[in-house]
Amino acid sequence: MNLKAVIFDLDGTLLDTLEDIAISVNYVLKKFNKELIPVSEYRYLVGSGALKLMQDVLPGVGEEEIKKALKIFEEHYMKQYSKNTKLYEGIGKLLTFLQKRSIKLAILSNKPDSFTKLCAMKYLRNWDFSAVYGIREQIPRKPSPAGAIDIMKELHVEPKDCLFVGDTKIDMITAKNAEIDSIGVLWGFRDREELEQNSAKYIASTPIETIKLISQIEGEKL
Repeated sequence: MNLKAVIFDLDGTLLDTLEDIAISVNYVLKKFNKELIPVSEYRYLVGSGALKLMQDVLPGVGEEEIKKALKIFEEHYMKQYSKNTKLYEGIGKLLTFLQKRSIKLAILSNKPDSFTKLCAMKYLRNWDFSAVYGIREQIPRKPSPAGAIDIMKELHVEPKDCLFVGDTKIDMITAKNAEIDSIGVLWGFRDREELEQNSAKYIASTPIETIKLISQIEGEKL
Protein backbone atom coordinates (compact mmCIF):
# COMPACT_ATOMS: atom_id res chain seq x y z
CA MET A 1 0.00 0.00 0.00
CA ASN A 2 1.35 3.39 -0.99
CA LEU A 3 -0.05 5.17 2.07
CA LYS A 4 -0.25 8.91 1.48
CA ALA A 5 -2.81 10.11 4.03
CA VAL A 6 -4.56 9.13 7.25
CA ILE A 7 -7.90 10.67 8.22
CA PHE A 8 -8.58 10.56 11.96
CA ASP A 9 -11.74 10.91 13.95
CA LEU A 10 -11.18 13.30 16.89
CA ASP A 11 -13.20 12.42 20.01
CA GLY A 12 -12.35 8.95 21.27
CA THR A 13 -9.57 8.53 18.72
CA LEU A 14 -7.03 11.33 19.13
CA LEU A 15 -8.47 13.00 22.23
CA ASP A 16 -10.21 11.74 25.35
CA THR A 17 -12.93 14.38 25.51
CA LEU A 18 -15.64 12.40 27.26
CA GLU A 19 -15.56 14.03 30.70
CA ASP A 20 -15.69 17.60 29.42
CA ILE A 21 -18.54 16.79 27.02
CA ALA A 22 -20.43 15.03 29.83
CA ILE A 23 -20.00 17.96 32.21
CA SER A 24 -21.31 20.43 29.62
CA VAL A 25 -24.28 18.26 28.63
CA ASN A 26 -25.17 17.65 32.27
CA TYR A 27 -25.10 21.41 32.75
CA VAL A 28 -27.77 21.61 30.04
CA LEU A 29 -29.80 18.85 31.68
CA LYS A 30 -29.66 20.68 34.99
CA LYS A 31 -30.97 23.83 33.30
CA PHE A 32 -33.87 21.80 31.91
CA ASN A 33 -34.52 20.14 35.29
CA LYS A 34 -33.67 16.72 33.91
CA GLU A 35 -31.85 13.84 35.58
CA LEU A 36 -28.09 13.94 35.06
CA ILE A 37 -26.37 11.17 33.09
CA PRO A 38 -23.25 9.35 34.41
CA VAL A 39 -20.07 10.20 32.50
CA SER A 40 -19.54 6.58 31.46
CA GLU A 41 -22.88 6.48 29.63
CA TYR A 42 -21.85 9.31 27.34
CA ARG A 43 -19.51 6.99 25.45
CA TYR A 44 -22.64 5.56 23.80
CA LEU A 45 -24.29 8.94 23.22
CA VAL A 46 -21.53 10.92 21.52
CA GLY A 47 -20.42 10.59 17.93
CA SER A 48 -23.22 12.06 15.85
CA GLY A 49 -22.72 15.73 16.63
CA ALA A 50 -23.93 18.20 19.25
CA LEU A 51 -27.42 18.70 17.81
CA LYS A 52 -28.15 14.96 17.78
CA LEU A 53 -26.70 14.71 21.28
CA MET A 54 -29.15 17.35 22.53
CA GLN A 55 -32.04 15.54 20.83
CA ASP A 56 -31.01 12.23 22.41
CA VAL A 57 -30.63 13.51 25.97
CA LEU A 58 -33.80 15.63 25.76
CA PRO A 59 -36.34 13.29 24.11
CA GLY A 60 -39.72 14.80 23.42
CA VAL A 61 -38.43 18.39 23.66
CA GLY A 62 -39.53 20.74 20.87
CA GLU A 63 -37.28 22.14 18.15
CA GLU A 64 -36.98 25.61 19.65
CA GLU A 65 -36.06 24.21 23.04
CA ILE A 66 -33.45 21.96 21.42
CA LYS A 67 -31.93 25.04 19.76
CA LYS A 68 -31.85 26.72 23.17
CA ALA A 69 -30.22 23.63 24.70
CA LEU A 70 -27.61 23.56 21.94
CA LYS A 71 -26.74 27.20 22.54
CA ILE A 72 -26.38 26.58 26.30
CA PHE A 73 -24.18 23.55 25.60
CA GLU A 74 -21.90 25.39 23.18
CA GLU A 75 -21.47 28.37 25.52
CA HIS A 76 -20.62 26.09 28.45
CA TYR A 77 -18.37 23.77 26.42
CA MET A 78 -16.37 26.74 25.16
CA LYS A 79 -15.25 27.27 28.77
CA GLN A 80 -15.12 23.57 29.67
CA TYR A 81 -13.46 21.84 26.68
CA SER A 82 -9.88 22.11 27.92
CA LYS A 83 -10.32 21.26 31.61
CA ASN A 84 -10.08 17.46 31.46
CA THR A 85 -9.46 16.66 27.79
CA LYS A 86 -6.14 15.05 26.89
CA LEU A 87 -4.35 13.13 24.17
CA TYR A 88 -4.58 9.38 24.54
CA GLU A 89 -1.29 7.81 25.58
CA GLY A 90 0.81 7.01 22.53
CA ILE A 91 -1.04 9.30 20.11
CA GLY A 92 1.95 11.65 19.91
CA LYS A 93 4.21 8.77 18.85
CA LEU A 94 1.68 7.64 16.23
CA LEU A 95 1.35 11.11 14.72
CA THR A 96 5.12 11.64 14.74
CA PHE A 97 5.63 8.24 13.07
CA LEU A 98 3.26 9.21 10.26
CA GLN A 99 4.61 12.71 9.85
CA LYS A 100 8.22 11.50 9.60
CA ARG A 101 7.12 9.27 6.74
CA SER A 102 5.59 12.30 4.96
CA ILE A 103 2.09 10.84 5.32
CA LYS A 104 -0.52 13.60 5.33
CA LEU A 105 -2.67 13.94 8.44
CA ALA A 106 -6.32 15.01 8.53
CA ILE A 107 -9.21 15.14 10.99
CA LEU A 108 -12.87 14.55 10.19
CA SER A 109 -15.19 14.88 13.18
CA ASN A 110 -18.90 15.18 13.87
CA LYS A 111 -18.02 17.77 16.49
CA PRO A 112 -18.99 21.32 15.45
CA ASP A 113 -16.33 22.63 13.09
CA SER A 114 -15.35 25.50 15.39
CA PHE A 115 -14.75 23.18 18.34
CA THR A 116 -12.90 20.67 16.16
CA LYS A 117 -10.47 23.37 15.05
CA LEU A 118 -10.20 24.72 18.60
CA CYS A 119 -9.28 21.30 20.01
CA ALA A 120 -6.79 20.66 17.21
CA MET A 121 -5.13 24.00 17.85
CA LYS A 122 -5.01 23.39 21.59
CA TYR A 123 -3.87 19.77 21.70
CA LEU A 124 -2.44 18.87 18.29
CA ARG A 125 -0.43 21.92 17.29
CA ASN A 126 2.84 19.95 17.44
CA TRP A 127 1.83 18.09 14.28
CA ASP A 128 1.03 19.37 10.81
CA PHE A 129 -2.55 18.51 9.90
CA SER A 130 -3.34 19.23 6.26
CA ALA A 131 -7.10 19.37 6.85
CA VAL A 132 -9.17 19.72 10.04
CA TYR A 133 -12.95 19.64 9.72
CA GLY A 134 -15.94 19.14 11.96
CA ILE A 135 -19.58 19.45 10.96
CA ARG A 136 -20.05 22.10 8.29
CA GLU A 137 -23.38 23.29 6.94
CA GLN A 138 -22.59 22.47 3.33
CA ILE A 139 -21.17 18.98 3.98
CA PRO A 140 -23.31 16.11 5.36
CA ARG A 141 -22.00 14.67 8.63
CA LYS A 142 -20.48 11.21 9.01
CA PRO A 143 -21.33 8.47 8.08
CA SER A 144 -21.86 10.29 4.79
CA PRO A 145 -18.62 9.91 2.80
CA ALA A 146 -18.84 13.55 1.66
CA GLY A 147 -16.43 14.93 4.27
CA ALA A 148 -13.85 12.22 3.66
CA ILE A 149 -14.11 12.62 -0.11
CA ASP A 150 -13.73 16.38 0.28
CA ILE A 151 -10.56 15.87 2.34
CA MET A 152 -9.07 13.42 -0.16
CA LYS A 153 -9.66 15.89 -2.98
CA GLU A 154 -8.02 18.65 -0.93
CA LEU A 155 -5.02 16.42 -0.16
CA HIS A 156 -4.85 15.05 -3.73
CA VAL A 157 -5.00 11.42 -2.63
CA GLU A 158 -7.03 8.43 -3.83
CA PRO A 159 -9.05 6.18 -1.49
CA LYS A 160 -6.63 3.30 -2.11
CA ASP A 161 -3.79 5.42 -0.69
CA CYS A 162 -5.69 6.49 2.43
CA LEU A 163 -6.66 5.06 5.83
CA PHE A 164 -9.50 6.14 8.12
CA VAL A 165 -8.88 5.74 11.86
CA GLY A 166 -11.79 5.94 14.31
CA ASP A 167 -13.44 4.42 17.37
CA THR A 168 -17.12 4.07 16.45
CA LYS A 169 -19.39 2.40 13.92
CA ILE A 170 -19.99 5.84 12.41
CA ASP A 171 -16.31 6.04 11.50
CA MET A 172 -16.22 2.50 10.08
CA ILE A 173 -19.33 3.12 7.97
CA THR A 174 -17.90 6.45 6.79
CA ALA A 175 -14.73 4.71 5.64
CA LYS A 176 -16.69 2.00 3.86
CA ASN A 177 -18.90 4.58 2.15
CA ALA A 178 -15.81 6.48 1.01
CA GLU A 179 -14.10 3.24 -0.11
CA ILE A 180 -11.23 3.74 2.35
CA ASP A 181 -9.68 0.97 4.44
CA SER A 182 -10.43 1.53 8.13
CA ILE A 183 -8.68 0.95 11.43
CA GLY A 184 -11.05 0.63 14.38
CA VAL A 185 -9.42 1.59 17.67
CA LEU A 186 -10.22 0.07 21.04
CA TRP A 187 -8.92 2.82 23.32
CA GLY A 188 -11.86 5.11 22.56
CA PHE A 189 -15.57 5.08 23.36
CA ARG A 190 -16.78 1.77 21.81
CA ASP A 191 -15.86 -1.91 21.76
CA ARG A 192 -14.46 -4.49 19.34
CA GLU A 193 -17.86 -6.01 18.58
CA GLU A 194 -19.29 -2.72 17.32
CA LEU A 195 -16.26 -2.07 15.12
CA GLU A 196 -16.16 -5.58 13.66
CA GLN A 197 -19.90 -5.63 13.00
CA ASN A 198 -19.56 -2.39 11.04
CA SER A 199 -16.87 -3.46 8.59
CA ALA A 200 -13.67 -2.39 10.34
CA LYS A 201 -10.88 -3.59 8.05
CA TYR A 202 -8.36 -3.69 10.90
CA ILE A 203 -8.53 -3.41 14.71
CA ALA A 204 -5.86 -1.84 16.96
CA SER A 205 -5.78 -1.88 20.76
CA THR A 206 -3.29 0.97 21.28
CA PRO A 207 -1.68 3.77 19.27
CA ILE A 208 1.63 1.88 19.42
CA GLU A 209 -0.07 -1.20 18.00
CA THR A 210 -1.46 1.06 15.26
CA ILE A 211 2.09 2.01 14.26
CA LYS A 212 2.97 -1.68 13.87
CA LEU A 213 -0.28 -2.35 12.01
CA ILE A 214 0.29 0.47 9.52
CA SER A 215 3.82 -0.80 8.88
CA GLN A 216 2.38 -4.26 8.20
CA ILE A 217 -0.35 -2.86 5.93
CA GLU A 218 2.20 -1.02 3.84
CA GLY A 219 4.33 -4.16 3.61
CA GLU A 220 1.38 -6.41 2.73
CA LYS A 221 0.47 -4.43 -0.36
CA LEU A 222 3.85 -3.61 -1.82
